[in-house]
Amino acid sequence: MKASRRAYDTEAVGVAEAARAMLDRAAAVAPEQVAAERRAFDMLCAAYFSDPKRALAPAAGARAGGPLEFGMPGTEELLTPVFLAAASAVGAYLGDRAVGASRGLIRRMFAGPPAGTSAEEGTRRAGSAGEPTESVRLDPEQWREVRRIVTHTLMRHGGMPQDRAELMAAAVVGDGLAGEPPQ
Repeated sequence: MKASRRAYDTEAVGVAEAARAMLDRAAAVAPEQVAAERRAFDMLCAAYFSDPKRALAPAAGARAGGPLEFGMPGTEELLTPVFLAAASAVGAYLGDRAVGASRGLIRRMFAGPPAGTSAEEGTRRAGSAGEPTESVRLDPEQWREVRRIVTHTLMRHGGMPQDRAELMAAAVVGDGLAGEPPQ
């Protein structure tokens, strides 16, 4: 992500970091697809930030499975540009609600602790990079809206059927709907 830090402004870096965290959480429901997209993440970010509408537009000759399809085995659509759009929309929502969302706070909404790390230890590590160690504090209604934004974005820009979009959003948003930050 170091190249992305140099190429984009602070807001874009925050969106990219949140989208990467969303992609990492999506591995629970689409592990092969996420593994493939991780390798192309920086390239997909560059394409998205240079022209978001084009990055989200249906590919020419897209099959009936939806826009953003491409030829990797087992993959129906690209998640990265859709997660970039979702992270932008969540950031706008939180900014509009004046909950004091910083780019680190938005990223931590979707990031879980590294494997084998407790949530408490993960929160301490997040603060070790000079960012505050506060956890994400949204009420259940705000978490429902974040999940609705992610679901809507997956359906609109990813061409996903509602049930798949809801499953993917549940993986990305996690336990936030219960009023608890995703673990």
